[in-house]
Amino acid sequence: MNMNVGIYKQSKRYYSERPPYFPGAIFPEYPFADNRVDKDNEAYGSLRQMFLLLGLDKDNFGKRSWNPFGSFVFPGDTVLLKPNFMRHFNEKGHGVIGMITHGSIIRAAADYAYIALKGKGRIIIADGPMDDADFEKIARISGLYEIQGFYREKAGFNIEIYDLRQEKVVKRGEKITRRETLKGDPDGYRVVGLGSISAFKKDKLDHNTFRGAECKQEVMSLHHNEARDEYLISGTFLNADAVINIPKLKTHKRAGVTLSLKNLVGVTGDRNWLPHSSEPCGRSHAGKKCFKTAVVKALKDLIGMIRPLRDSLRQFRGVTEATKQAGNWYGNDIMWRTIIDLSHIARYADKKGEIKNTAQRRSFVIVDGIAAGEKDGPTNPSPKPCGVLIAGFNELCVDIACARVMGFDPLKIPKFKNIDSCIKDIKCVSNIKEWDKNVADFKGRCLGFKPHYGWKGHIEAEDK
Repeated sequence: MNMNVGIYKQSKRYYSERPPYFPGAIFPEYPFADNRVDKDNEAYGSLRQMFLLLGLDKDNFGKRSWNPFGSFVFPGDTVLLKPNFMRHFNEKGHGVIGMITHGSIIRAAADYAYIALKGKGRIIIADGPMDDADFEKIARISGLYEIQGFYREKAGFNIEIYDLRQEKVVKRGEKITRRETLKGDPDGYRVVGLGSISAFKKDKLDHNTFRGAECKQEVMSLHHNEARDEYLISGTFLNADAVINIPKLKTHKRAGVTLSLKNLVGVTGDRNWLPHSSEPCGRSHAGKKCFKTAVVKALKDLIGMIRPLRDSLRQFRGVTEATKQAGNWYGNDIMWRTIIDLSHIARYADKKGEIKNTAQRRSFVIVDGIAAGEKDGPTNPSPKPCGVLIAGFNELCVDIACARVMGFDPLKIPKFKNIDSCIKDIKCVSNIKEWDKNVADFKGRCLGFKPHYGWKGHIEAEDK
């Protein structure tokens, strides 16, 4: 298993905003008869340098024949590019630059997948964003349709784009006012059960207290109980021969950080099957409806008028009873288990959804940290310009390296400290001297990310 992680820091901490995101120069391996370049698109060249750091087809670098994805993408494959398309807006007005995977990274990854396919196979860009997200708006923000149009015109090749959700909701505040049925995954969905190997079977837990995306205890109890722990997984994901996982570098209110492992939530068909947290004091949502009283709503509206002050106070105060009840804190003992279950499914579930003993698809991770997100992530982060790309073959190793580069101690983050991992064996290769070493030897707070306020003071690395 390749545990090396590449970390490349570019000079610019911003992206090109001109889709379809032509490269900054015409490189020898560039597969299209098109000489247009975009000098603002440093990310394309940065990804090339990342591949070189990782030694991908290094003997052919600089030649027409260079094929960095050639060791894991083959002609005839179905290649899934899985970005993080959280949603199309930020409630705090920070925009989506630090929330969603940028189209320039997707375009570069698509080009190298196309080179490896040699024109034979499929490239799919797909994700299941939050239930209140507008996928069409995200696709337009990301320039996906311009990328798709470029491929059709210049290569006669169709890049497929799918929203993996079955349902979209319209909200007023936190209240759902309308539900819309979507086309969903054209390859359908598979129920994948983990049985005794589920992370939810590691300890004695009260399944009746699990909470998901909505307060649908009757749905949660069907799929997580004493007898089973199961998930509804996208057929497009399971049918892929190779997955290029392209998450965003962000903090997360329930998991500490959201990177490649957490990004797998987007390949599920129903988030109400996903335990996010547990009801405090053993109280169950069974038989109840989620609602806000008129008094609470009035208070929320009043507080919303002074949101900047409220957000500053939250970040200053850290953990409160409200954050605990919502599961948005370092003591969340549920979310990490869902993440680990999904990562096991991603690696070992075959196309039918049956768990095997060997890996069922090839994978590679590219973390978009050119403009990242800190504080109130993943839905409302503050932008954190970093100018970094982080990549590797092993999702766990990449995520541990990312957390450390962000300035966090991986051993303080539940999804890392509760699984077998050998941090001392994760070797980082970087154009930055301080990061060109084993993760265990990193010093200080590195990029100095501020965690979500529910995690403040509990996951930061030692500042020395």
